[in-house]
Amino acid sequence: MKFCNKILLYLIFCSFSMSENIEYIYDVEIKGISIITGTVGKCNFKIKNDLDNFEMSIITQTTKLASLIYPYKDKIKMKIDSNYSLLLLEQNISNINKKLKVVVDKINRKILRNDKELNFYSDTLFSPYSFIHYLKEKKIELNQIHTYNIFDNRKIQKIKFEVNKIEKIKVPYGTYECLYVKPNHDKNLIKNNGSIELWYTNDSEKIPLKINLETKIGTFILKLNKIIIS
Repeated sequence: MKFCNKILLYLIFCSFSMSENIEYIYDVEIKGISIITGTVGKCNFKIKNDLDNFEMSIITQTTKLASLIYPYKDKIKMKIDSNYSLLLLEQNISNINKKLKVVVDKINRKILRNDKELNFYSDTLFSPYSFIHYLKEKKIELNQIHTYNIFDNRKIQKIKFEVNKIEKIKVPYGTYECLYVKPNHDKNLIKNNGSIELWYTNDSEKIPLKINLETKIGTFILKLNKIIIS
């Protein structure tokens, strides 16, 4: 069975190298809101190969009964270059009517946030979401430390990411041995003043099997349910 699963994964990712789109579909749990437990939503993370660049779309939302108790929908669209560096980000959180637009102007070497120029610039600028898939393409191994500049929509932070242990992780997609990657920093990293933890399958594919996002309203736990190649 394990051998068949490895063959299937190999065929899937070989086909991705010749295709245009890959979509990761995650089940979402939220810890920290007492009235909501278990799987309460889904996150669709789609990557489209657009010539020399990529387009990313991330939609996280509550579903079914949870959407009545806590209606939440976060839509993010990004354009990134072939190295997963940010070119454009547009975000809309419907339930709090929050909109954000970030433009990286590499010609004039400036960054605009909601049409206002920020007081810093970098040619290589990872968003936390593009970084997830950038790191997936890198050779990550146990006990490694990687340092990167991450853009949190207001400033750049230099973050050390530690690959500090191997864990067996069970999600709807299956049970896999995973490399656990956690940021080592004093300040927060991702949206809503939270941080991020990542579990990649401990194999050549480095599938982002599980993602934890710490936010003001609670911990968003994303567990991979399905991969769609088109």
